Amino acid sequence: MLEAPGGTMSKKSAWVALAVICFGIFLAALDQTAVSALLPTIIKDYEGAFSPSAVERAGWIITAYLVGYTVVMPVMGRIADLLGHRLLFNVSILIFIAGSIMCALAPTLKWLAFFRAIQAVGGGAIVPIAMGMVGLGFSRKMQGLAIGILVSAGEAGGVIGPLYGALVAEPIGWRGIFWINVPLGLAVIAVVHFMVPSWPRRRAYIDYRGAVLLAMFLTMVTVGLSGQRTMGWNQFVFPMLAAGVALLAAFVWVERNQEHPTLRLSMFKNVTFSAANLANLFEGVAMITALVQVPMFAYTTVSATPIEGGLLVIRMTVMIPIGAVIGGLLVNRISHRWTAAAGFAMAAVGMFLVSRWPEHVSSSIQTRDLMIAGFGFGLNSPALAAAVVGSVSRTRLALGSAIHIVAKTTGMMVGLAALGGWGIYTFESSLDLEGLPLLQRQQSFAEQMERMRAVVEQRSMDAILIVLHRFFIVAAIMCALAIIPSLMLKVKADEEEQEGVL
Repeated sequence: MLEAPGGTMSKKSAWVALAVICFGIFLAALDQTAVSALLPTIIKDYEGAFSPSAVERAGWIITAYLVGYTVVMPVMGRIADLLGHRLLFNVSILIFIAGSIMCALAPTLKWLAFFRAIQAVGGGAIVPIAMGMVGLGFSRKMQGLAIGILVSAGEAGGVIGPLYGALVAEPIGWRGIFWINVPLGLAVIAVVHFMVPSWPRRRAYIDYRGAVLLAMFLTMVTVGLSGQRTMGWNQFVFPMLAAGVALLAAFVWVERNQEHPTLRLSMFKNVTFSAANLANLFEGVAMITALVQVPMFAYTTVSATPIEGGLLVIRMTVMIPIGAVIGGLLVNRISHRWTAAAGFAMAAVGMFLVSRWPEHVSSSIQTRDLMIAGFGFGLNSPALAAAVVGSVSRTRLALGSAIHIVAKTTGMMVGLAALGGWGIYTFESSLDLEGLPLLQRQQSFAEQMERMRAVVEQRSMDAILIVLHRFFIVAAIMCALAIIPSLMLKVKADEEEQEGVL
């Protein structure tokens, strides 16, 4: 049983508490993607019209959330382990609410991007803290299912986000998606206070120097990789990464002499912990490739609208929460390693099938291949997360979960940065403009130009397909590689350290 503030907590109440925690995660994930569908509306509201500079500034609305989301996780995760998970969960919701209010009142695009980062500080901290609460509140036997439900809540929020944003903004404007967070967030805080137990706190010593250095390192790396498309590698990315390496070295040096470090480097000596994070890094590269390039395939082959491209990728993302719940059920039946390996194998097969798509591919084949990949991505997530929770001490549950999520986010950023430049090079080297049609006297100039234009367009299409096919092959390879560390997962079956609800 769990000890709640007012007494013993029943099993039924524990699952109700989990549902409330899941709603907090769902809310944060919802806002992460809801804004993406509203960028044209936001640009028009602030700028009055589209321009390259406005689009570039608006892109930082997404990037700022990613930066704040990533940077805060390890730091807030460690603080939650020391000061109490319920307390920090509610504090994180309050920060999320405050950031939402600021976003709703933002006077310019730049301020909106800055306030989105503040909002993400709260949203990003919710997930690892929730993982830590599950690690404390549920027995190891039920952790897989509980974590699978947490993962599915986050994935469901990300899937529904764009549609939710469009539906809310239609009657009340785009600022309404931020105002709605205020009553919803306060309701979550109230229910968490009464339904979620407050576990005894440890004697808190917070390594502020290490926390600041870690946050600065993650900021440099995240911002650097996020800005590669708009600011260039030599002028921005490489200097930021160099500064990040210097900060990482300083962080490692400081942590070596700390009795209570922010991040105990010995955590990575645990094979299961390191293997789960490495697999999550590979998955990040594969997943961001699919999320970005599947809509791109629709845009380039059939001139799909953004909504149509989004509906295509939803065929994959809708299966992720389903796979996550089933993966949570399978963790204790076939083990963490085989559940994760099976998920990655399915994702690899799905992405390989996607890489075989011709220019004109049937909708049924697209649906089949994307659903296979999405189910595989979902299946492995709770196995990896539960392995992390099962491989760290009870005093570092939230921190371990935070590192696990940061590993995936880092894989996404590295994938975007590396594949973007490689894709441009592949397109240019694959574009064959030799042997264009010769001028024919019997045809008019307009007819000959139209013929030449058609040939150039077709060859450009062929080059784009080569790039996309190679991207999907890379995603399949990343999933296949992730099978190797997945097979290294080993979580003890005993429950000596667990005093959970079930």
